[in-house]
Amino acid sequence: MVLDTNVWVSALIWGGKPAEVVKAAEDRRLRIFISEEIVGEISRVLEYPKLKQAYLGGGLGRRDLMEAVLKVCRFVKVTKKVNIVEEHPADNKFIECALAAHADYLVSGDKHLIKVARHEDIDIVSVGAFTDILATLRN
Repeated sequence: MVLDTNVWVSALIWGGKPAEVVKAAEDRRLRIFISEEIVGEISRVLEYPKLKQAYLGGGLGRRDLMEAVLKVCRFVKVTKKVNIVEEHPADNKFIECALAAHADYLVSGDKHLIKVARHEDIDIVSVGAFTDILATLRN
């Protein structure tokens, strides 16, 4: 599976359902794939003043958060560019990563990606929908 930046930031800073998804990867119940481009975006977004204030207040640094991301991910090299999300082309990087990884799911908090719903063999779902899927896998 691939997580978009919204999901990563929520998991790292606020916890909740996004953190449950990351925890499943830490417990080796699923694999999260990531690309260089996604890592760059997460790192850049974590520099936003509001977010920085939130995690620095919790005693964490950006480096700590990035290490947490990299610890649970497998890198993939994106070889195919796509233009599926025309309204917001920057979101295509998540689909490209999912294609390169042969991922079954792309978990997103982004309305442009959620609207796509499916591309090739990749289901694009919200965090809530994916945690429901995880719950059925546990049973």
